[in-house]
Amino acid sequence: MSGEVYLLWLMSLLQTLSAYGADLSSEACRDLGFSSNLLCSSCDLLGEFSLTTLQPDCRQCCQQEAQMEARKLYPGAILEVCG
Repeated sequence: MSGEVYLLWLMSLLQTLSAYGADLSSEACRDLGFSSNLLCSSCDLLGEFSLTTLQPDCRQCCQQEAQMEARKLYPGAILEVCG
């Protein structure tokens, strides 16, 4: 690809990604090393370990604590079979 064509392709790709939002797919997050149950509060801790360069990707892969709580409607269940 020539430089101009590559630049146009890259700009188009960036516009497409921004149109779909900032979140990365679960597969992309997994490829980056982030788990599917990553909490956003964990991203805040990266600075303590001089890993601030990972924060943007972490923020795109994390889930707010409120989202995680909404999934935990029932901590367990008991199935009883009568008959």
